[in-house]
Amino acid sequence: MTSGPPPDDQSTSPSPAPETPAAPAPPPQVTQPQYGQPQYAAPGYAMAPERPGMVTAAGIVMIVLGVLVTLFGLLFLIAGAFVGGAGNAIETQVPGLPANMAGAVAGVIIVFAIIFLAFGILDIVAGANVMGGKGWARITGIVLAVILGLLSLLGLGNPDQGGGIIITLLLIAANVFVIWALVTTGSWFASRALR
Repeated sequence: MTSGPPPDDQSTSPSPAPETPAAPAPPPQVTQPQYGQPQYAAPGYAMAPERPGMVTAAGIVMIVLGVLVTLFGLLFLIAGAFVGGAGNAIETQVPGLPANMAGAVAGVIIVFAIIFLAFGILDIVAGANVMGGKGWARITGIVLAVILGLLSLLGLGNPDQGGGIIITLLLIAANVFVIWALVTTGSWFASRALR
């Protein structure tokens, strides 16, 4: 047996360093998607951003106001028909009254009734489409709320109306809310238009 030289401590290869465990990965950050950013969906599809509560509330208020204005228009229509019919009956029995005066008054009332019906139906349609994210409905809703709010201001001119002032203030507040809600959520409507 031949024996070689004794091992030299300096000639030996260094031993590998002990392995240290890898640092754990940080947890994934969960962020809320902004308007217009795609959310998680099937590959190739992006989900529409969720409708803000302000838009839903504005749509509901628009529909309620539209129903009230439509009912008011129907009331004017019935009143116009009643005035026309009753006026014609009075004109035939009372001599000296101007001819067709009742018909003219009834015609004016019916014109107001048609205007109220048009505003009410348009407000209902726009309110329903606001909740669907239609841009034209947003613009229509803002315009109608401005017009109805300004018309409601006329009700503040009569200090003797008692409880009617509360209803007038509620109508003004509802229209101001609709304007504010539709103006501040424009980015959501813009994200819906891109789809």
